Amino acid sequence: MTAQSPAGSTLAGSVTAETVLAWLAADEAVLIDVREPDEYADEYIPGSVLLPLSTLEATALPAVPGKRRILQCLTGKRSAIALARLAEKGIDDLLHLDGGLLAWKIAGGKTIEADEPVAA
Repeated sequence: MTAQSPAGSTLAGSVTAETVLAWLAADEAVLIDVREPDEYADEYIPGSVLLPLSTLEATALPAVPGKRRILQCLTGKRSAIALARLAEKGIDDLLHLDGGLLAWKIAGGKTIEADEPVAA
């Protein structure tokens, strides 16, 4: 069982998809997708910002005063890695989406998917 804080965050800087949905609906957060460009092109959460883990630099993080910054990937593994790497650089105001895009979809979050390729 994962312990929950009153704000809906789980331990170790993760936050539930339900909480992220509420924060985004209230314009209180921004999602930062740390997957690779080809993954993002296949399917992404509307409004998310792409910053791949493979090239992630602290200086590239969006400045969004008054909003929570939430890292996200497919399952939550890479966003947790990104969270730890950035914390080592002194950036401690980030969270990550527990369960990633998969949890987002289970919670009813919408995504944008690439169209099926057209046969030539």
